[in-house]
Amino acid sequence: MKKIVLVLAVMSLLFTVSCSKKYIKGTNIVENEDSKAIFTVFGHYVKGFKEQNPEVFSKYISETYYDSNGTDDPSDDVDHDKIMEILNSDQFKALKKVDIVYIVKDLKVDKALKTAKMVYYFEVRFKRESRIKPEEESAFVESDGMTNHKVSDNNMMKFVKEDDGWKIVSGI
Repeated sequence: MKKIVLVLAVMSLLFTVSCSKKYIKGTNIVENEDSKAIFTVFGHYVKGFKEQNPEVFSKYISETYYDSNGTDDPSDDVDHDKIMEILNSDQFKALKKVDIVYIVKDLKVDKALKTAKMVYYFEVRFKRESRIKPEEESAFVESDGMTNHKVSDNNMMKFVKEDDGWKIVSGI
């Protein structure tokens, strides 16, 4: 009887282990073909943003990109042409020492609609040339002429699966 119980316990354990889901490291998001592909696109976005090189991720921005920026005011809406203009602007390129930290909180994929939504927290730190020149020199601190900035928030990036893979349609 003990042998039967032991065999059943071992088989139950093996069944449980063999049926367990695999998650993307550091998240509660199930690892599958779509989630890995979306994380790859997001990784290119983060790398390109940090390097201030939109060419790294511009091929992952859908031609149908549109973002209302969370407002009803159409003057701040951004489409594909506008996001490319922003990413290639002198103002974007003027940022220095860009550092990004992000934590992906959730990813929902709708296979039927071929869409996905990723919710994540981000913190971006960067330097920008100061518009105010120092009035006097200090013996203790030498200004490099730059000011430090930090932007942090939660964001939702939306994706759509097109013929050539997952693309960003909102949330940059």
